Parts: sequence; structure tokens; C-alpha cells
Amino acid sequence: MMSESIQFSTSEQQQAKELQCLERWQALNNAHLAALVDWALKLLSDEDSTTSSESVSSVNARFRSETKVGNPSSINVLNDQFGLNESDQSVLALVVAAALEPLVGERCSALSNKHSNTFPTAMLCVSRIPQCDWSSFSPHSPLRYWLLVEWQPLGSGDGILSADERVVNFARGLSYIDERLSVLLEPANVESAVSLMPSQRQKSDAALNYLSQSQPFEMNNTPTVFELFGDDAFAKRTMAVSISTELNIGLQRINASNLPSRANDLDALARLWLREASLLPMLLLVEEADDAPKQKLAEQFLARMRGLVLIDTGNSPAALSTRSFPLEVKRPTVQEQESIWSKLLPVEDKQLPARLAEQFSMSEPDICRSASVAAAQSGVNNDSDFEKALWQICQRGASTELSKLAQRIECKACWENLVLPESQTKMLEQLASQVALRSRVYQSWGFRERMSRGMGISAMFSGESGTGKTMAAEVIANTLNLDLYRIDLASVISKYIGESEKQMRALFQAAERCGAILFFDEADALFGKRSEVKNSNDRFANIGIDDLLQRIEMFNGLAILATNLKSQIDKAFMRRLRFVVDFPFPASAERERIWRSVFPTQTPLASDVNPARLAKLNLTGGSIHNVALNGAFLAAQHNEAVSMRWLMEAAAAELQKLERPIKAGDLNYG
Repeated sequence: MMSESIQFSTSEQQQAKELQCLERWQALNNAHLAALVDWALKLLSDEDSTTSSESVSSVNARFRSETKVGNPSSINVLNDQFGLNESDQSVLALVVAAALEPLVGERCSALSNKHSNTFPTAMLCVSRIPQCDWSSFSPHSPLRYWLLVEWQPLGSGDGILSADERVVNFARGLSYIDERLSVLLEPANVESAVSLMPSQRQKSDAALNYLSQSQPFEMNNTPTVFELFGDDAFAKRTMAVSISTELNIGLQRINASNLPSRANDLDALARLWLREASLLPMLLLVEEADDAPKQKLAEQFLARMRGLVLIDTGNSPAALSTRSFPLEVKRPTVQEQESIWSKLLPVEDKQLPARLAEQFSMSEPDICRSASVAAAQSGVNNDSDFEKALWQICQRGASTELSKLAQRIECKACWENLVLPESQTKMLEQLASQVALRSRVYQSWGFRERMSRGMGISAMFSGESGTGKTMAAEVIANTLNLDLYRIDLASVISKYIGESEKQMRALFQAAERCGAILFFDEADALFGKRSEVKNSNDRFANIGIDDLLQRIEMFNGLAILATNLKSQIDKAFMRRLRFVVDFPFPASAERERIWRSVFPTQTPLASDVNPARLAKLNLTGGSIHNVALNGAFLAAQHNEAVSMRWLMEAAAAELQKLERPIKAGDLNYG
């Protein structure tokens, strides 16, 4: 009976072939090391070494010719990568042989008369190796500069040459990152399912094209530096991984805060990295070099580097090298985010992906995570609960960061609470509608391709305090189911150079991620007509204002600026706004409507409460709310229902607070 033959898959056959190649290489490598040990023993024997010993270069050449296929032996890799001449090769071979074979070390000890030392000295090398000269022991020689050997000075120019553990293990065929370096590094991995979006791929291709046309990145060249900037740290790391993958080189990352501050330590780190990068090989990504001190340290580090280095410079390029290539890495476009949402969402609402993509600026991992959490919280079989949970999760995306820069307003007001002339109400409704319908008009109807600025909407609400500007913002936020944040511009705009720009950048980026509405209060304090620049503080303040203007225009959400003094606002700035809504002082009829709706249904009202009479008080809606609330407290204090007596007493206090004159008869109610 014929036995069944064992079938191997193509991958198994390939693995078996690779294993055979590795075994052959290891045998060749071991033979090369054995030959070098034999060379060293003969060199250090009692015979005349100048005639009895084969040169190291001949030994190395012999094993180079025996390498029919595959990689060269480890010793020859070291020789080639670091440009070792015949003298350097001989010294390295002797040092490695002393580490591998105790008998070599014993002979070194005996010949140098240093019985505690089992490594060769420089004097021994020069006296026993015909090809050796003193230049191999210079601090700038390849052996010492690239940390292939360690030098212990003895005086009179002599020194002990010991083997670096990593180099000896590399010679044995072991491959790993030196532990002095590995404690500072982390592999720059991303999930295998995550890849660059088409818009990001264009940037990556441009960088690779620049690299192909520039000077080769070798150890003797000024480094080529790819400066990755943008607010999405994950996208920048993905970009770096993609570039290293295209180059077929591994990628390690180091945090800029882990770079040593002392020059000697920084120099040692750079040389250690360059040695390891030549042996493995690999690229380096320096992360979080996003402020002046870190960038200064990174610049000093890069001055010591060679080859290609990638660095995350935060939100803007830093020009840290003469061969810096700025590489802006943005989040996926709205269309790309919509595509990601569409693949993940189980609901039948086909418009939901577009609404989510238009409202929230998110990275691919954040989108995947949000969809997964929402499904776990609500169950995928209930579309309504799922959409609600998903929306709330997206809103929380950067809310913690945003709360550090702005005040979140609890929005309870609705359209019924807003008392305004019909024209203003319609304008506010149109404003809310434009925010809600952005995905249809910008994307489905093609307007996105015609717009050079941001896809967001900017509006100005002007009017006296208490006329309803903040309430209107609350109503819009409630209608759109979005969070509302108030920004005190005076606290955000700093006169320190660069500080206000940094805060503004963080503010708008966080708002875009969680889809929040930004409400800038007292805008006239900043956006008034430009005055003459009298000192450096004025100039720096103007720089901050210009930066804010630009960010408002490029903001992809809704930005509302409130002012009490519209006449003081620069006309050029006004033209850049999509909506300008005036909130007039309420007329008597409007004040009466406010009075009729200001009391909660649970409030006990006396029969004499007269909204028509109260409307004669010359108060804004905000002041009317204050009077109603304070009158309620007065009534509660006396254990009575809210009556005209308490309301008029509260009104008198409000008018005094506003420094309004009170005429005879203003507070009569009988």
C-alpha cells in the first residue's frame, strides 16, 4: 500500500527554506569567528607574528567570497557599515576574539603584563599587528566614535580596548537594540487595520518623492528631517509608520522629554542610535517636541544625527534643520470620515454618517472606538438609542480639554423662551438650519469644492446686556444637540509672545473634535477699530487678534461673538461674518410676553400680579428674570405668594443696580 505523501503549504515551504538559509548563514558566521580566533591565537603566540599570521583582511575576504547567497557575516557587516580600514578591522577582530575565547584573553594579559586585564592594549595591537597604526585609537576613529570598542586610558597614549557587549553579540549573530537605548524607545506600531487616508497618502508620497530626489541619507550627511505637524498625534504616528514601511525600515519612537540635556550625554545618545540604526536598520520618530525648550533640545540632538529622522513638532513646523521637510498631517477629510462611519454604523439612517462627519472632526481610531462603545451601551438593535449614545460619545471626545479653556454652559432655553422681533427670530432659525444642513449643501450639493475657507459658520450677536444674546446661543445649541462653551477673550489673549496663539489653537482644535459651539463674550474688547500701536504689548496683542480672526474663519463649527457695542467693531471684520443679529431693547409688548412666561408653573402667584403693568418697567429680558427671581425670594422670605409688592421692591433694587433713574410713579401698581 502506497503511503500518503505529506503536503506542505507554500508558506510552510517558504519558512522551511528561510530556516535552511539561516542555518547556513549561522554556520558560515561561526566559521568566520572561529577563523578570527585562530588568527588571534597565532598572532599572540611566541612565534614571529609578522610572518606567521595571515592578515585579518585576508580572513575577512575569504569568508566574503564564500558567501554565495544571503547576507554577509556579522564581522563583515561591521567592517562595511562603519568603513573600517585594515588597521581598524584587525583591532576589532582581536578585541572580539578576546571576548569569545578565554585563551586569547590570557595571552593578551601575559603579553601586556597586566594580569587583571584580558583584553588587548593599544600598545600590544601596534606591536603585534603589522597593519595596525595609532590612528585606530583616536577618539574620532570609527572604532571609538561608533562605540564598537570601549577605551580605558592607561597613560602615555596607551589604553585598554574592551569589547562592547552589544557588538560581541552582534558578531555572534544576535540581533537586538542595545539596552542603553531600548529603555528610551518604543516601537512605533499602529493597528494593522489602520492605514493612511487618500488625503494623507498624498502627503506621504510627497515626502518620499522629496527623499528620492535629495541627497542620500547616509551617516556622513546632514540629516534629512521630516517635521510632522498637526493636531492629530495618531495620524502623525501613522504617517511615520507608513513612510518607514515604504522604505522597508523599522521605526522606533522616543519622547522629546527623554532626550538628555547635557551635551556629552546627548552626543553619546546620538552616536549610540546611529550605530544601532546601521546594524538593524531602523528610523527614529521624536515625539512631542511641541514647545520651545523641547524643540531647542531636539535641534541640538538633530545636529548630531545623520540619515533620515522624523520628528513631531506639535501643531506647526519648527525648521530644526537645514534639510527640514515640513509635513502637515491633518485628520481625515469630512468625506473620508463619512466613509469610515458608513462602514461601521449598523443603523438604517443613511444621513447619519454625513452628519457625524460634518459635526465632529475625529481620527479613524476615535471613530471606531466611538461606534464600538455606543453599540455596547445601547445595543445595535435599537437605532434611536444607538444614535443618541453615539452622539453623546462624540460630544465627550475632547470636552475635558475644552473645559480647561472655556466655560461650559448648561443649555435649558428653547425657542418658546426667546422673545424677539420676528425678523431676528427668523435669522436665528436660519443660522441653526445652516449648521444642521451643512453636510447636504457643502458635500451633496458640491459647495465644499467652491469654498477656500473653513466650512463653519461665524455670527455676531449685538445688543445690550440682558437682551437675550446668551439665551439665543443656548437655544441654538439645544436645537442642534450640541454643547455650548463661553470664552472670556480677555483671559485667553495673552500678551506673552506665542502663548495666546497656543491657547487659541488648542481651543479650536478641541471644539472641532467634540463639535462644540464657541460663544465669545464681549468681542468688542478685542475686535474694536484698530488703534495706533504704541508699544510692543500692543503689537503682540494685535498678533493674537489676527490669529483669532484667522482661526474663526477656518473653524469648522459655529462661532458666535457677542458684543454690547456693535458700533465699535471694525467694519472690515464685520464683513467676514456670515450672520449679524441685532438684539434690540425689548418694546413694551415684548416685555409683557417675557413677564407672562418668566414664572415657572409651580410658582404661587398672587392675584394682583399684572404683566401689562410690569411691562412698563424699562427692563431687558435678563433684568426681568432677575426681578422675578428676587421677588420670589422676597415672597418666600415672608411666606407669601409672589405679589406686585415684592416684584416692585425687587424692580427698585434692579434699577438701582443698573444706575437707572426712578421716576415718581414708576413703581406704583395699585
